[in-house]
Amino acid sequence: MLLASCGGGNEASGLGPVAGATPPVAPAPAPAPGVVDAARSCGLASFQADLMAQINQARQSGRVCGGQSMPPVVALAWNDPLFSGAAKHAEDMAVNNYFSHTSLDGRTLGQRVTAEAYNWRAVGENIAAGHSSVSAVMQGWLTSEGHCRNIMNSNFRDVGVACVNAQGAQYSRYWVMKLGAR
Repeated sequence: MLLASCGGGNEASGLGPVAGATPPVAPAPAPAPGVVDAARSCGLASFQADLMAQINQARQSGRVCGGQSMPPVVALAWNDPLFSGAAKHAEDMAVNNYFSHTSLDGRTLGQRVTAEAYNWRAVGENIAAGHSSVSAVMQGWLTSEGHCRNIMNSNFRDVGVACVNAQGAQYSRYWVMKLGAR
């Protein structure tokens, strides 16, 4: 199983937009509010509710991330544009059998989030591959310093997470968590 984190403020670290981060791409249409379809949630029952409960329990309890104590922070809200961006990146990795924060076409986290019409000032991304459940991927992210720091980052207010099954790819499932603040 693999884990990788990106961001923690913006693509360069810290707050504020990264120069040149906005691509000349028209925003994708927003998904219907509150729709988390089976293809983008690995068919897992209670996908969104389980994720939000585990993410916000960690944030409200505080954590130790890589030896650094992270105090409790406000709960995150589910965000459909971040979910859509997470789902598209997870689908791309599954279909094209790769694992990276950079899309094969060269797009970055910030560019993908901007394409979803999420006007961010801070953005982060956690990715994982192979985990079989919400609890397994959350445990992996929370025990990894960079992922834990993203989840516990007090600047973030919104989150969207997707999981895509990947037949014929190196890993059985690809997970993407996008965190942001406007």
